[in-house]
Amino acid sequence: MDPVKLMRGLLVGSATLLAAVSMWVLQSKFDGADRTNALKVVRDYHAHGGWSVPDILDEKHPGKMPVWNVQTQSSCMQAERVTADVDGVRYEFVVDINGPSIHPGNPASEAVLKQLDDSRPNWPPPASSAVPATSGAPAASGAPAATGKP
Repeated sequence: MDPVKLMRGLLVGSATLLAAVSMWVLQSKFDGADRTNALKVVRDYHAHGGWSVPDILDEKHPGKMPVWNVQTQSSCMQAERVTADVDGVRYEFVVDINGPSIHPGNPASEAVLKQLDDSRPNWPPPASSAVPATSGAPAASGAPAATGKP
């Protein structure tokens, strides 16, 4: 075999392999970031009524910690399936990262998402437990607000 053709073939093969491995590594990084963000969307979202998904799960299963898991449902559409297993019940949420939006994946999660619309008892917290204003705006009592300057 001609050494020039052999070197050319090895170079093309090596470049192709390097490109394929680079694309796989890069895509796995994007998928990992999407899974992390999907979990944050489900766990950190608070509805106007004051509820969050972890709050509702804690109310339905007092003292039980959910086991969270995330799977990529569609890499192209950036759709992730987030599951929470609590006390033998599986809650499945489909998260659209582009929205971001949360959709039910099964009847149990649909009930949780409907409860997000309900008003939470004693919500919002009383004004007395709120952090005092530190801006230069006047306080509610009409007295000047603390500015931190002596």
